[in-house]
Amino acid sequence: MTLLYLVAAWAAGIFLVPPGQTSFSLWIGAAASSFALAYLARRRRMWRLSLVCAACFALGAGRQAWATRPLPSDHIGHFADVGYVSLTGIISRDPDVRDAYTNLYLDTEKLAQNNAEHPIYGRVLIQAPRYGDYAYGDQITARGTLLTPPEFDDFSYRDYLARSGIYALMPNAEITLVAHDQGKPWYVALYRLKDHAQQTINRLLPSPQAPLLSGILLGVDSSISPDTREAFNRTGMAHIIAISGANIVVVIRVLMGMLTPSLGKRRAGWITMGGIAVYAVFVGAEPTVIRAAIMGGLALLAVQSGRKAHGLTSLAFSIWLMTLWNPMTLWDVSFQLSAAATAGLILFSDDLTRWLENTLQRGLKREHARQVAGWLTEPLVISVAAQITTTPLILVYFGRLSVISLLANILIVPVQAYIMTLGWLAVLVGMIWTVPGELLAWIVWLPLTYTLEITRSLSRIEWASFDVNFSPSYAWAVYGILLGVALVRIQHPEDRATWKHWLGKRITAYSLMAGGTAAGLLVWIMAFSQPDGSLHVYFLDVGQGNAVLIQTPNGAQILVDGGPNPTRLRESVGDALPYWDRTLDMVIVTQPKDSASKAIPALLDRYTVKQVVTSGFSTENTPYLEQAWKKHHLQVLNVTAGYRIETGDGVILEVLHPQAIPDTDAEPNHAGMVLRLSYGNTSFLIAPELDTEAVESLVEAGWFVGSTVLVLPTHGSEKTNSIEFLTAVDPQIGVVMVEAGNRAGLPDTDTIERLRTVTNAPLYRTDHDGTIEMITDGKTLSISTER
Repeated sequence: MTLLYLVAAWAAGIFLVPPGQTSFSLWIGAAASSFALAYLARRRRMWRLSLVCAACFALGAGRQAWATRPLPSDHIGHFADVGYVSLTGIISRDPDVRDAYTNLYLDTEKLAQNNAEHPIYGRVLIQAPRYGDYAYGDQITARGTLLTPPEFDDFSYRDYLARSGIYALMPNAEITLVAHDQGKPWYVALYRLKDHAQQTINRLLPSPQAPLLSGILLGVDSSISPDTREAFNRTGMAHIIAISGANIVVVIRVLMGMLTPSLGKRRAGWITMGGIAVYAVFVGAEPTVIRAAIMGGLALLAVQSGRKAHGLTSLAFSIWLMTLWNPMTLWDVSFQLSAAATAGLILFSDDLTRWLENTLQRGLKREHARQVAGWLTEPLVISVAAQITTTPLILVYFGRLSVISLLANILIVPVQAYIMTLGWLAVLVGMIWTVPGELLAWIVWLPLTYTLEITRSLSRIEWASFDVNFSPSYAWAVYGILLGVALVRIQHPEDRATWKHWLGKRITAYSLMAGGTAAGLLVWIMAFSQPDGSLHVYFLDVGQGNAVLIQTPNGAQILVDGGPNPTRLRESVGDALPYWDRTLDMVIVTQPKDSASKAIPALLDRYTVKQVVTSGFSTENTPYLEQAWKKHHLQVLNVTAGYRIETGDGVILEVLHPQAIPDTDAEPNHAGMVLRLSYGNTSFLIAPELDTEAVESLVEAGWFVGSTVLVLPTHGSEKTNSIEFLTAVDPQIGVVMVEAGNRAGLPDTDTIERLRTVTNAPLYRTDHDGTIEMITDGKTLSISTER
C-alpha cells in the first residue's frame, strides 16, 4: 500500500512538472526538507506518509529536471541543421529494416565538416539504404544532412525521438564501413542469434505468416504490411503482435519446467530470472517488455522468498525503476497502454471471473460452469479487464473505438499460447535441423493463418471500428473514477489467488485429437493447393508499381516485377502461394526502376529462384539488383523481342519489347520489357512503365499484340495509352496497378474514358480491388478480387 502512494507521488512529479523549466537543485532541496519534516512528524502516521509522498513528488520532478537539462556543447544535438556533415560512430542497436530504408542508431564519436573535425557524443538516427550490410557493433561513417526531427500537426516526431535520447536524424545517408565488432561481445552474440532466428522464421514460413510470428516471438514487426497492421488495429488486436507479459510467462514456465527437475526450484528460479533479462534484451528491450520482465522477476523473487506476489505493488515498483532510469518512459504510449492493461487485469479479472461463473451457473451445473468460465477467462475476462483501463487511452491517442474487439479476442486469443509455444519449438528446432523444423512450422502455420484470416475478415466489416472524438479531460475523469475504485479495493488488501493461464494441462486424448485435427487440416489444405489444370494470373496489390504472379496449369510459378514495397510483395506472394511452397521457377525484371524491382531482393531472401530474366539493362541505378544476384548466386538470362518461354503445359510467354539489348544510358521507360502470356484462346499483354516512343516501337515492330487482358502501361498514363495502341491490343479487360491516392493521379481519366470508348472493356484497379486473380482454362476466364 505505502509503495503505491510513494510511486504515484514520484510519477506525478515527473508528469505534472513542465520539463526543462525548473532547477534540479531546487527540487532536491524541497525533497530534503520534506524528508526532514517527515522525520519530525514520525509519530503521526498520516502526516509522515503525506510528507514522504511530497518528498517523492519533489524527487520525481528533480529527476525530470535532470533528464531535460540543456545539452552540453559537444552533444550531437547542437549540430542539427548545420548542413552536410560526416559522422563516425558505432551502431548501438540492432538495425531496424523497413521497406524503403534501414534505421541505424549511431552512438557518435566525431563529426567532420569543411575539413574540420569535432569530438562529439550522443545518439543519432541514421536512415540508410535498405540493402546494406549493417550490424550492431559496426563502426561506420555516415555522410548526409543532419536535421532536427520534424513536428507534425498531430504528432511530434521530435519529442518521440527525444524520449530515447535522440535529438538529430540523418535521412538518405551514405554509409561507409570502418570496422566490425566494436560493440559489446555478448550483445553481438545475442543479436546474431536473433538474426539467425529471424532468418529461420523467414525460411520456414511464407509471408504474411512469417512477419506475424516474428512480431509475436521476436518483437520484430517492421515486415508486417500496412494493410495487415491496419486490420489488427481495426479489430483491437494490435496487442497480439507486441511482446507482452504473456511472452514472459511462457519463458518463465518453460525455463522453470526444464530446470527445476535437475537443479531444484530455488536454483532454477535464479537462472530463470537471468533468462528473463536476456530475453528482454533479445527482443529489443522496449519499455513494455522491460515492465513485464521486471514484474516477472519480482514474481519469481516472491516465490523464492516464500511470499505471495502482490500485483499492484510489483507494477508500481516496475514503473518506479523504469522512470528512475529514464523518466521520459512515462510519455511512451505503448508503456502507458501496457501499464494500464496490467492494472486492469490486477483490479478486475477476479471479480469478472466470479461474475461469469455466477452467470453461467444459472444455466449450467456448477462444475460445468466453472469449466466453461475457465475456458473463457483468457479470451473474454482478461480482455474485458484490460479494455476497462486502456480504452480511454486508445480513444485519446488514436481516436478509434473497435466495437468488434471483444469478439476478435474470443476467437483469436485462445490460439496465441499455441502459436508462442509451437512457434518457439519450430524456430529452435529449425535453427538446428531444417526438416523437422519445417514439419513443426506447418503445424504452427495453421493457428497463424487462422489468426490472420479472422482478423482480416472481421476488419472488413464496415462497422468494425469507428472514429471517436474523445477529449483528454474525459479520459482524466474516467481514470479518476477508476483510481477511486482502486483505492477502495486496496484499503484492506487480501491475498488474491493467482489467475491461471488458458494453457493448462490437457488430457492426452484431447492432445491427440488436436494433433490429428491439425494433421488432417494440413493434408486437406495441401490437397486443395495442388495445381488444378488452369492458368492463374495474380495482379498483386503492391502499391505504385507492377507485380504479376503467374501459376501455370502444372504448377510452374513465374513472377514478373515486384513493385517498390518489400513487405507488401512478400505478403501478396505468400497469400497466393501454398504455405509450404518457397520456390519461384522464374523472376522476370522488366526494367531497372524502383517501381518495378525494389522489393525483389527482399523476396529472394525467402524464396528460392531458379532463373532470373531481364532485357540486359544496366543496373547502375539499381545496384541492389546486382548485389542480390551475387548474394544468391543467380544466373541472369538477357532476352529481347522474339524470345519465347514455353512451360510444357500449353502456356507460352513471349517477349515483344525491347527490340535489342538497351544501351547503358538508355532510359528505363524506353526499354521496358513487354510480355504476352497466352494459354489457349486467352492471352494477357503485360506492359511496364513505357514512354510514347516505346509504345510506338512496339506497335510498329509487327508483333501481334492483340490480347484478352491488357495491363495498361505506365499505370494508365494518358500519353502511353493512345487510341492506336488500345485499338491494336483490343482488350476485353483492362488492368491497372496503382497506389490509392497516388500523387500523379493515375490512371488518367482520359485513359479510362478512352478504354471505354475504344474497346468497352471493364477496368480493374488494384487501388480499388486489391489483388486481382484471373483464372482461365484456355476457353473461359473468371475473375476474383480481394475487395
